[in-house]
Amino acid sequence: MSNSLSENETFHIGITMAGAVSAGCYTAGVMDYLFEILELWENAKAGSLPEGWDEDLLDYVPMHKAVIDVMGGASAGGMTTVMSAIYAIKGKINPVKDPSNPSSTKGNLLYDSWVLMGDTENDPEKIFEKTLFLEDLNGDKIASLLNSEFIDTICDNAFIDDVGNEKKLPNYISNQLEVMLSQTMLRNVPLPIDFSTPFGNVNPSNKNPKYNTFEHFIISHFKLDYDENNLLHKDFYLPFDPFSSKKEIVDRLKLTTKATGAFPIGLRFREFFNNEFTVNYIKNNSRKLLHNKISPENIPLDPPINFGNVANPFDFIGVDGGAINNEPIGEVLNVLKERYGKKNEGEYDKYGLVMIDPFPDHIIDDNYEQPEDIFSVIPAILGTLQDQARVKRKEMMEFHTKGYLRGEIYPVRYNSLKIPEDHHIACSSVFAFGGFLDINFRHHDFFLGRDNARNFFKVYFSFEYDPENNNVHPIHRSWTQGMINKFKFTREKKNEKGQKVNKVFLPIIPNLYELKSKINPYHRTFEKWPEYDSKDLLKLSPKIEERVKKIVELTYKKITDPKESNPHPITEKLMNKYYKENLFERFSGWIGSKVLKIIFTINKNKIASKISKATIEWILKDLEVKKLIK
Repeated sequence: MSNSLSENETFHIGITMAGAVSAGCYTAGVMDYLFEILELWENAKAGSLPEGWDEDLLDYVPMHKAVIDVMGGASAGGMTTVMSAIYAIKGKINPVKDPSNPSSTKGNLLYDSWVLMGDTENDPEKIFEKTLFLEDLNGDKIASLLNSEFIDTICDNAFIDDVGNEKKLPNYISNQLEVMLSQTMLRNVPLPIDFSTPFGNVNPSNKNPKYNTFEHFIISHFKLDYDENNLLHKDFYLPFDPFSSKKEIVDRLKLTTKATGAFPIGLRFREFFNNEFTVNYIKNNSRKLLHNKISPENIPLDPPINFGNVANPFDFIGVDGGAINNEPIGEVLNVLKERYGKKNEGEYDKYGLVMIDPFPDHIIDDNYEQPEDIFSVIPAILGTLQDQARVKRKEMMEFHTKGYLRGEIYPVRYNSLKIPEDHHIACSSVFAFGGFLDINFRHHDFFLGRDNARNFFKVYFSFEYDPENNNVHPIHRSWTQGMINKFKFTREKKNEKGQKVNKVFLPIIPNLYELKSKINPYHRTFEKWPEYDSKDLLKLSPKIEERVKKIVELTYKKITDPKESNPHPITEKLMNKYYKENLFERFSGWIGSKVLKIIFTINKNKIASKISKATIEWILKDLEVKKLIK
């Protein structure tokens, strides 16, 4: 069969990786399996099969093409997005198929970063213990509840070039690959609305009233083929070159990778202060979001947008990208739409979107508890604000009206009766931080991701094959009957007359392991849940107490430190006059502050102990509920 393919025989893919905290290991497992079957297929198309395979199997290898054009993510998904892109452009695909020896280094960036996290056989200090180290608190400032230096180490290791000149971009990765990360800025970009009247416009010197809205969402938008001399690239994209000789390019990529995963309060925020984003990039980012366009050539220049005063340089603090946009599906889809056009009625899909979501926002029930007082209203307000910040109006309408091919990979575990279990993913424990407790949680979820990816690409990422009704996607038109028999998947369905008929589906990405034996979709790598030994947590109780005590001390110091200046002298004068203290009151106040300090000094160990105990108890209860504790 000829290797020259028409554009109709190429299917383009966009991948979105949702936020997941420690469950990024699940997403990593999905991507590991995807790269494995793509690499196997690509090699077979070139005439190379794994050792021991019969050469006659080459007759069953489909010759169409599937290409990943764009990957985007938020939080842990954003970090996995960057790692996946680095792994791919190295061109050295080394899937982890064997679940034995979880603590051994595999030479696989996705596994070594997300499962090991430094928890190797020779390292006695495991990842959760490292999050309790006190070095990050030595500057008398609290950046996060957990020491986040382990993230820096993992990130730095991901950027090590261990391939050198042997790098070869796989054919299933576009040479124009775009990588998009959600970022949340704790500084706003003002978007003013002009409320000036005709009279106010007569005199330009008048300061006409403005109503301002404020943008806090930014996309770190990288391009593999970035050209600094291309005016359509500069200040619209960033170079994706993790092995660049230019330090500023690599540092920016590292910083944005860490920042998208900076889970609020739990993990350290990140500082942007070296003009990582130019002012024009900041403005162009807002233009992308306002016009719902991604490519600079598609963003209209008219009407011009007045962004108000945007500081130069634009310094800001970056926190978890998932705080505002935890699944950048619209941004990823826009890249595909603007490259290959919108799908018109009657046309076949040229592209599709896959979302990997370890914690899908599926509606389980409609139970609603009405808040009764301020203590129940406050958390409800916080949840409401987060939901509203993440609402996806345009994406919902786009998917509802256009019918683009899309699918979601999420954790599913079946029991021996082929019924989904109550709990699927181990890292969902402890508010999604459970994966930091035990490598076995991450190891289990990595292989669960591989199992679920196997089923998704075998069954769900497919098109119906119905030649009798002229319903055959262009990528399947050249398939032989032998290929169809090897890879087809049938599903029984009732027709309009109530008769049972078999619908035939063919995969977009053929899994060549089917040539050896049929894949059992109910097979799972691990039959049993991993179990956590509570002794490991209880042994860390002193270190938990020490970190809590240090945080309590710094908090007390912050609260009780005298203010350096008084910005309200008139108010202070009035208060001193009205609430004038006599000598006894001043003396007793001085004594009171000293006594308070003594009381705190005496009781800070008890406070730390109680908080530590409550934390450990909460962790163990959650593990018990999810049946993860011995």
